[in-house]
Amino acid sequence: MANDGGTAGPSSRPPWVAVLVAACVVVGVGVVVAIAALFMGPSPQPPAPGPTPGTAGAAAPSSAPSQAYALNDPLPFTARPVWHAGPSAEYRLTAAPDELRYVSDAGCRLSFRAGPLQAGGSASPSRTTAAPSSASASPTLLSPDPQTAATRGALADAIAAERKASSSVEVTEQGLVVVTTLGSEDGPLVDMAGAALKVAHADGTVTYMRLAVRAVPSAQSSVAIAAECPKPEQAATAMNHASVHAYLADR
Repeated sequence: MANDGGTAGPSSRPPWVAVLVAACVVVGVGVVVAIAALFMGPSPQPPAPGPTPGTAGAAAPSSAPSQAYALNDPLPFTARPVWHAGPSAEYRLTAAPDELRYVSDAGCRLSFRAGPLQAGGSASPSRTTAAPSSASASPTLLSPDPQTAATRGALADAIAAERKASSSVEVTEQGLVVVTTLGSEDGPLVDMAGAALKVAHADGTVTYMRLAVRAVPSAQSSVAIAAECPKPEQAATAMNHASVHAYLADR
């Protein structure tokens, strides 16, 4: 007859052993999850640096108009500005100071002019004998902001002055923007309205001109650069050269 009172099998383990094993498993899983979260979570961001001593409350510099003056930005002049220009050695100064004029051996001429506003309200730094151009009243040249409108009107008057002084003038390109600087050659940029002209003279010669004009209503004046050469590509290069080597400043 079999003896039922022998050694107890696995099924006879006390209940507290199973509870202990389950608790250990739960604790182990929690530790693994915590470690994974520690390594996979987002890195803490360093705090933003505080203001440098002496600069607390200082405003960030504005990009406009301190760095650039578009056609609709008023220039900071209350008196007529003057040109300072120093083209390369290929150009020789032939007139100064009221109108800077340069000539080159290649037959190019550069001029930098400043003049008063005309009685009609537009400014013309061109020849004083020029009559106001009817083109300055053309709807295609008007602008809703007075600064751009004054500059475009001044450009139209400068073109009219060239027409009066020459046998004929053909505007070959308009709506150009020429950039010069304010205060120094590396100062803030200043946009000027530009145009390209084909000019026929009384002696039968033909030249090509680039004009750049900027009105300064606050100073009741305007300023202009003119580059005139035997060929159109020479005139374009001469205008770029002139604008890079010139700047506007107070008297």
